[in-house]
Amino acid sequence: MQYDKIKKRPVQFVSITGLKLEDFNFLLPYFKAEWDEYNDYFTLDGKPRQRRTFARKDTVLPKISDKLMFLLIYLKTNPLQEHHAASFGMTQSQANLLIHLLASLLRKTLKNLGELPERNEYRIQHVLKSYEDVLIDGVERPIQRPQASDLQKACYSGKKNS
Repeated sequence: MQYDKIKKRPVQFVSITGLKLEDFNFLLPYFKAEWDEYNDYFTLDGKPRQRRTFARKDTVLPKISDKLMFLLIYLKTNPLQEHHAASFGMTQSQANLLIHLLASLLRKTLKNLGELPERNEYRIQHVLKSYEDVLIDGVERPIQRPQASDLQKACYSGKKNS
């Protein structure tokens, strides 16, 4: 799978990556800057680089756009790594290595752009005070059930087997 072929079918591109081509092209130079910074000093294994890097022609994901698309497809569809690797013509261990490396670079890119979800509750409270209407998209997460019966009532949702 290559970006140059998939970008010609915008509907398919959105369905497999979750981004429109315009959004992908906006994100790409920032992601490339993070990749270049990492790749100048470290190998794919995370070891300090001993000599200058050069672009190989036989690499599985030769372009930065292919690398970003590879990661976005994995994050959106969540396939087995073996299946994802086969889709891109690599081994599962290569896919695993790239997924972890590229995910950390994407996280760093999104953090620099200010697009990561906020995790600090005090900061959220501060932002909420400055707006009249706020829509919050949240996920219900399971918690450990307390042992004390009075504390269990506070955590009970009212649904059976929840």
